[in-house]
Amino acid sequence: MAAPTSAQPLYTHFLARVIDSEAVQRHRAAVTDEGMECFFSEGRLPGSGLVEFLWCLDGPAVPLLYLTPVSLPMQHARDAAMAAFTDLIGRIANRELIASGVHPATGLRRDLDPAELTRTHLVLDVRNGDLFEAMLHYSVLRWSTITLRPAIQKPGRIDWDDWWTHEVARRQQALLPADKKAYLRQAEALIKERYGVNAVSPSELRRIKAALYRGDSERPKRPNRKQPKLKG
Repeated sequence: MAAPTSAQPLYTHFLARVIDSEAVQRHRAAVTDEGMECFFSEGRLPGSGLVEFLWCLDGPAVPLLYLTPVSLPMQHARDAAMAAFTDLIGRIANRELIASGVHPATGLRRDLDPAELTRTHLVLDVRNGDLFEAMLHYSVLRWSTITLRPAIQKPGRIDWDDWWTHEVARRQQALLPADKKAYLRQAEALIKERYGVNAVSPSELRRIKAALYRGDSERPKRPNRKQPKLKG
């Protein structure tokens, strides 16, 4: 199956890029382990229905298969799947693929900051597109119904209206840095990456920062400069 080329549920990309990849499927005929057929068709892990589609981001990508004794061909398929899954997450973190999800607290959909995928203890329900932070005795849903789309060509110029909308969404979800000075450093780097530019206007960024932290609902506009009167 070819990799999807438009916005699709995360599960569609997962099947195409991980489970249906040649690196995994070439071991399918040699695997005779009981209960593994659904792994090759659906990415389903052995175990109860509560965990069979949970793949870890910062540990072995298929944890239950590591706890279950398997044949050598299944080990090869397992390792190939782990490598492909790690590559998929890397593509999202590098913004080759843009992840969009619904925040559980606000119910709003927005693009995920790639840095959110570098947290520890993250587990992804690949079937439903839900991202959890799973600790020893509890788990917290961080994003739900995640979809993926290819990154678009960077424009080479800053769309300040787009950036304001992006930052208001981050403010609503309490994702802005508490340190305002840290915001300037972080925002400059994010803007350069998002729009493919080499420089960011410090005055425009300071205006937006001040408005964001004041709680303004509209983007601040550049003040009009009075034209000097002509003599004569």
